[in-house]
Amino acid sequence: MTLVKLLIAEDVKLVRETLARAIDWERLGIELIGAAENGEEALEWLERELPDLLLTDIGMPKRNGIELIEACRQLKPDIRCIILSGLNEFEFARQAIKLQVKDYILKPIDPEEIERVFTGIVAELRREREERLGIELLERGLKERLPNLAETLPTGEWSGSLKKKKLVEQAIQVIRESYSRKELSLSDVAIAVGFSEKYVNALVKEVTGETINHWIVRLRMEEAARLLKDPANRIYEICDRIGYSDQDYFRETFKRHYGLTPSDYRNQYL
Repeated sequence: MTLVKLLIAEDVKLVRETLARAIDWERLGIELIGAAENGEEALEWLERELPDLLLTDIGMPKRNGIELIEACRQLKPDIRCIILSGLNEFEFARQAIKLQVKDYILKPIDPEEIERVFTGIVAELRREREERLGIELLERGLKERLPNLAETLPTGEWSGSLKKKKLVEQAIQVIRESYSRKELSLSDVAIAVGFSEKYVNALVKEVTGETINHWIVRLRMEEAARLLKDPANRIYEICDRIGYSDQDYFRETFKRHYGLTPSDYRNQYL
């Protein structure tokens, strides 16, 4: 897998060299492309190669860390910035939050903390890359199968509504096929369609107006209502068939959904 690129900006030589040599960046999935000794030198690095991550001190000569981050945002808006500083002051933290800094690490440096922070950030970046790749592959496949439709749709509309609709249809189909499983969860649906939980849930909510958990409950309740119309189906059996092990929870959920308990709902059809 492609390594995530990191640039370090730190004016204290000992700290800068320790960061460059003491951390096994490659093991974390990171390529260290440079270690600058001030903000101006860091900008020179940025002109040659744009990193995915920036680890910067705050109190540097020529251009401090906050100014460097602001400049980085102009060149690459989605760059992840992490502040490293011994200046434990609220004003710096406030500015960092405003600039959407990913983390704020205090000196003296702790290699374990640095590894923990970067492991999380790299994982997040990889998830995003995988999601973008998945969408690109899906779009390519749809265009190959539906060439005429692809030609009639504007680029923005094609890349937006169609791919979202297809992914949502896949997610809901997974729910339709699996809602009777007691352990079915958001993570199961996300794994089945190949995207992160957060992305899939947000997409389903955007397109349908309901979250994945709401869809699971809705399909279970619709099936329960259908089964309740047949008096041969006992309520505890229905509860089990739609994926609930707790009859009290099933009763309360059904009542919230239909305004009636399962028994009262059934009585309407007797």
